[in-house]
Amino acid sequence: MANSPTGESVLERVDRILAAFTAEDTRLTGGQIAALAGLPTATAHRLAQDMARQGWLERVEGGHYVVGTRLWELANRSSRELSLARTARPFMGDIHAVLRQHVQLGIVEGREVLLVERLSHPNAVAVRAAVAGRLPLHLSATGLVLLAHAPAPVQESYLAGPLSAVTEASPTDPQVLAADLERIRATGHAVQTGYLEPDTTGIAVPVRGRGEQVVAGLGVVTRAGDPAARAGAIVQALHTAAHGIRRTLREDAR
Repeated sequence: MANSPTGESVLERVDRILAAFTAEDTRLTGGQIAALAGLPTATAHRLAQDMARQGWLERVEGGHYVVGTRLWELANRSSRELSLARTARPFMGDIHAVLRQHVQLGIVEGREVLLVERLSHPNAVAVRAAVAGRLPLHLSATGLVLLAHAPAPVQESYLAGPLSAVTEASPTDPQVLAADLERIRATGHAVQTGYLEPDTTGIAVPVRGRGEQVVAGLGVVTRAGDPAARAGAIVQALHTAAHGIRRTLREDAR
């Protein structure tokens, strides 16, 4: 039901309020919510108060709001992403125990990879996105392996651009990226260095569900130059973990 001057529904405005909260902005005032969500201040305050009464937001000291535990509770009941993350976690843990770097699981969300799980060591290399964070598909190994196995129309649309760049190494030429995707399909894994941070290398493999459908990408992020002598071993470890995740998913589906 639309009851705003712009014709926007209450649900759409609530979604914009929730989207205002990010990994960097976890505590927002009503005024900040209004500015980030593009809403009138009075509307933002009223909706935030309503959402706090429902547990979707929580009012904390200083007049700030944070995302409420009610949303976490609802998501944990039936989230496909969280179910996949729970299944993958033990297999990711085996890799993490050996490498002591980042091990992450991602799925496709539009033109981005959504990270649904990550295991990290305190001394691991610094990276941009955290769990529940998003990155353009072509800028991470996990995203590249997902893009390489996406349906042809999805790939064609993605290659049509725009292809954003973060570093000088970021791929922005559609022909170069298309060749990378073909190579990933041929080798069964993706390797990229410096696409997001100059000093990191990402290695990833596809995780398949029922049949040959790719349901996620499983990757490792480590320091650039560090995995050069071990890339083959890392790929093998990732494939072994991906096979274990697939087997468990198929058993759970019976």
